[in-house]
Amino acid sequence: FVCACTLFLVGGQFFSTMAGMLSNFQDKMKEMFGQSGPNGSAAPDGEMDPNAPAFVASKDIVKEGWVTKQSRNIREWRRRYVVLTNDCIATFKNGVPGQSYALKDATELVFFNTALAVKSAEQETGKDNAFCVQRTKDGRYFYFVANSQQEKEEWIGAIGRLMVRRTVIMDPEEECGY
Repeated sequence: FVCACTLFLVGGQFFSTMAGMLSNFQDKMKEMFGQSGPNGSAAPDGEMDPNAPAFVASKDIVKEGWVTKQSRNIREWRRRYVVLTNDCIATFKNGVPGQSYALKDATELVFFNTALAVKSAEQETGKDNAFCVQRTKDGRYFYFVANSQQEKEEWIGAIGRLMVRRTVIMDPEEECGY
């Protein structure tokens, strides 16, 4: 990137102006490109659940399989292995059914604690068997294309059931006050 700066040499204001510009630049870069984790993996845009485990054990996987996913920065369609758990949707470059996964290796990671919506997305993408997950905290869409109509419906159903389950499971005393 090329950055043109106007220098203000009035007392110590130069350094505070430069520090402010750098901070604004860093914030803009994070906003545009997200935060990256180790090995180019996708950090979850500051939404990491502090109680989330570092690994997803195979016994905790609700649904998994290959789909095509639109990348977040350059909007290219890439084949990814998607793992759905009770807590999150994670995508990986490689995957095998029954395997455990390190969340730090995820190329995308969306936790359910940020509230989600899921729906068909064939019109938005122009692709058959497309669906999307919307993170309601910031309105961001995550687009996927399943291998068949049946698989698309299975993904939407599985994600939808987990969303409903999370909203139904509550402590009645906490909500109702008795």
